[in-house]
Amino acid sequence: MKNILSFSIALMCSVVLFTSCLKDDDDNNNTNQGLTKEQIHNCYLQMAGEHSGKMLYMKKENSGAREADSIDITWTVVSDSVITIHSVPAEVLASTAESEPIKTAIIETMGKVDMKVYYLPYKTSPITFTAYPNPLQANIFYNNATHTVTFGFVINTYSWGSFENNKMRMQMVLDGIYLDTSTYSYLTTQAPLVIEER
Repeated sequence: MKNILSFSIALMCSVVLFTSCLKDDDDNNNTNQGLTKEQIHNCYLQMAGEHSGKMLYMKKENSGAREADSIDITWTVVSDSVITIHSVPAEVLASTAESEPIKTAIIETMGKVDMKVYYLPYKTSPITFTAYPNPLQANIFYNNATHTVTFGFVINTYSWGSFENNKMRMQMVLDGIYLDTSTYSYLTTQAPLVIEER
């Protein structure tokens, strides 16, 4: 129950913070004007290095119900355009897959993966940025054969982050789970992934 409450609060805060940021931009007539290279680099210098906290996600139970959960996670702001999230467990990415055999194959054979996220600051106070998670690919063993699984992410206003008071938070939205070259997704409902610094 505590996890559900924490996750719900985190998602509500995400929406409120994002809406607030958009309103501030509109009020200041700064929407889509972008930052200079120097401003982007200064954002990077403030955020650079190692970070740690929680990743909040939804998992699908055998009953079909979805529950909130969280894991400890670390990430690194590598450059003025790249964030690497370290050792994301397969069960987090596959947690809401609609096919139990695919979900099991991912969890049992994929292990942990690093996520590469491109980011672009568009506001300096507080630092606010759009996030563009790179699609993840990994090999899994399913149905007596090796397959490539791809995790695709939404790239729009729902994927964003902020850095304020030396704490980062970022939201990404998993949009599809694909096998080999098929366009059929084993994920029928988008799944938010939220990281919050301790």
